[in-house]
This record gives sequence, structure tokens and C-alpha cells, in this order.
Amino acid sequence: MLILKTVLWILFFLSSLLLIVVILLQEPKGGGLAEAFGGMGAETFGVKAGGTNRFTFYVFAVFLVSAVLLSVFRH
Repeated sequence: MLILKTVLWILFFLSSLLLIVVILLQEPKGGGLAEAFGGMGAETFGVKAGGTNRFTFYVFAVFLVSAVLLSVFRH
């Protein structure tokens, strides 16, 4: 069980650092929240999402799953 917790902690920290880097490297979409509900809403929510957005989602999924599992195995 200790090995599993260690692997989960490593995944958690690496995915958090990678998530920070990937998000900071992405191109700004412009407009912000006002544009999200205007004419460009479909692009903002991922209809034309490229590989970077997909990679960001996968890293986020690893981060989320590792955080939940660490919470479950906390005791």
C-alpha cells in the first residue's frame, strides 16, 4: 500500500506541475467570459479544440484521479 501511495503522490505532483506549465503556455483565446456566451462560445468550449487542449484535459484527468485516490487512501 505504501508503494501505491508513493506512486500516487508522484503522479499528483508531476501532473500538477505539468498542468501549470501547459496552461501557461497556451495561447489566450481573448474576450474572456463575455465572449464565452457570445458568438465565439462554441470555440471557447472546445468545438475546435486542438491537441493542446486535449493534452491539457488528459493531464487534468490524471491530476483529478490521483487526488481522489489519495483522498480515498488517506486513512
